[in-house]
Amino acid sequence: MEGPIPDIPLRLPVLVTAFIREETLREVFLALQKARPPRLYFACDGPRHEVDRPKTERVRALLSLVDWPCEVHTLFHENNLGCQQGMVANMSWFFEHEEEGVILEDDILPDPSFFWFCQELLEKYRHDERIWAIIGNNLSAPEKPVDADTYWLSAHGYGAYWGWASWRRVWRKFDVRMSDWPRVSGTKEFNDYFLSRAEKRQGKMLFEATYDGRIPTAWDYQLDFAKVLAGAANIIPEANLCRNIGFTSDATHTVSPDDSRNRSVLHAARFPLRHPARLEVDPVRDLAYFEAHILPSKVQRLKNFVKQLLPDKIEERLAPAMGSIQRKLGLE
Repeated sequence: MEGPIPDIPLRLPVLVTAFIREETLREVFLALQKARPPRLYFACDGPRHEVDRPKTERVRALLSLVDWPCEVHTLFHENNLGCQQGMVANMSWFFEHEEEGVILEDDILPDPSFFWFCQELLEKYRHDERIWAIIGNNLSAPEKPVDADTYWLSAHGYGAYWGWASWRRVWRKFDVRMSDWPRVSGTKEFNDYFLSRAEKRQGKMLFEATYDGRIPTAWDYQLDFAKVLAGAANIIPEANLCRNIGFTSDATHTVSPDDSRNRSVLHAARFPLRHPARLEVDPVRDLAYFEAHILPSKVQRLKNFVKQLLPDKIEERLAPAMGSIQRKLGLE
């Protein structure tokens, strides 16, 4: 093959999960046409009411875009299971049949190179219990990444599971009920996991709200909680290999186009990959991502606000004044 993709066949199975988002799913299938996975698992939730029925039927009809030699498996739910139970059922179905593979939701657009990136790393770390998942998105990647052929390790789940790959060995540890939460939530070992007081407050709030049902659509927080219990970490590419194209009002979670995580950049991985000599967790990057995209500190919020108001490159000329303002406001 030409370009960044290795001239080796793709062996990975792919799970695509969907509901009623026809237009974004069409783009996902067009990306799959370029990668041509040999086995495709396509799961679609059932309609909530009769208004949804023609939408789900059009979504399921997109299977006609599979125009390459491919073993296709479908799981079309008759009734609506919802985001949480539907996703859990879909992934459990997938890992019942496959030891490892890629998972894409209907609004996650992958670069074709993402599949070969996952294939190489799934094989390399297949039996390494430290590695939980291989993530496709890196919202901290620059517009033109310098090291698009390498990756790093994140203990804190940044970024989100927007295009990811993993193994059956990991899914076996998943518990949607988070049964261990009451036992570990107040322990010193669990509290010491967090990188800052702000991250601890945010993390414990999200885990608690997921456990008691206040976040009824979540499945990814449970997956992250299981990762914490296992003492594992996620691989993050230096490039942004998957893009969330679902920042619209009809989304479940990403409803605002103004969300800081809504990025148009999509990179290609370069091969051969450069594997780190020592694959270690990078807490500095984890905390930087948290403060940029999850819960910015007062200082970061002030900087972000000023950046929106100022022309390019003027920020560095105002840096001394910014420091003075921060000291006077007690934000340092």
